[in-house]
Amino acid sequence: MKKHSWLPIIIAGVLSAAFPLSAIAGGKAESQSGTKMYNIVYVQGMSGNPFFNSLTNGCKAEAATLGDVTFSYQGANNYSPQAQTPILNAVIAAKPDAIIISPMAGEAMMEPLKQAKAAGIKLVFADTTATDQSLAASFIASDNVAGGKFAADQLAKLIDSKGEVMLMNGTPGISTTDQRQQGFEAELKSFPGITYLGVQFCQSDPQKATQIVSATLAAHPNLRGIYAVSTQEVEGSAVAISNANAADRVALVGFDSSPPIIEDITKGIIKGVVLQEPYEIGRLAIQQAVDALQGKPTTATIKTPFVFLTKDSMNDPNVSKYIYQNEIK
Repeated sequence: MKKHSWLPIIIAGVLSAAFPLSAIAGGKAESQSGTKMYNIVYVQGMSGNPFFNSLTNGCKAEAATLGDVTFSYQGANNYSPQAQTPILNAVIAAKPDAIIISPMAGEAMMEPLKQAKAAGIKLVFADTTATDQSLAASFIASDNVAGGKFAADQLAKLIDSKGEVMLMNGTPGISTTDQRQQGFEAELKSFPGITYLGVQFCQSDPQKATQIVSATLAAHPNLRGIYAVSTQEVEGSAVAISNANAADRVALVGFDSSPPIIEDITKGIIKGVVLQEPYEIGRLAIQQAVDALQGKPTTATIKTPFVFLTKDSMNDPNVSKYIYQNEIK
């Protein structure tokens, strides 16, 4: 891919408009009590996504609680390393004390992450990780392999452990969704009555997911189940099922929530989704970043739990509390 040297300049201008670079530049500010103010920036996996919005809210809440953290955030409009890299480069140029990041396609993000560490910026990975996890003081996420196995078990129950099943993935190389696929495929071997049609990728584009699922529904009249690995894939798959009036014969399960996903669960188009704790991931990420900056011990890997949200469990407060927040507060 051709490199555009002007991209970081443009993104830096956007950052200046939304968050003045002085607000995220590290190293000089002090709180009213005279202690050092740490400047921490979260580089989201994707702006506007309820999961990353919830994670951002967790960061904001913990930063406010600690009182010695100046927090800001940035995110690309699509879920790809090509969109995230120039934003990360601009943030690095502003020299914050620490960067929390959900890195897209771990290998593709290695070079700018190495540059950040070389510049003395502390790194914390949230939700996704880079190929070299040791670059970060901590990596906080759900156990996505276990989550994929859990989703396979839920789907098998819904279809009486028989029939054809497909997997709708987004972009290859993203640690979270790769692991969700890995866990699902491993667990599916426990159900000999299920025929696995394999994985297809929509490049995290809901419209492409709709096209792929629509074509699969037409080509495979015995399709009984679909597993979609994240928000974009779930939303796109649900549109295809709705368009084909196939909700009564095809069970769709997936990961994550959004307003359209919640609505489709109430309609029965989506049978259930695995929900994580992005708010808690954000809180823990700030804690780990501050500990790293203060020279305190950090935890290399922190795993957070998940639940299965269905039309029936939606009214259970122990489950509904996990529904992602649509707005950044």
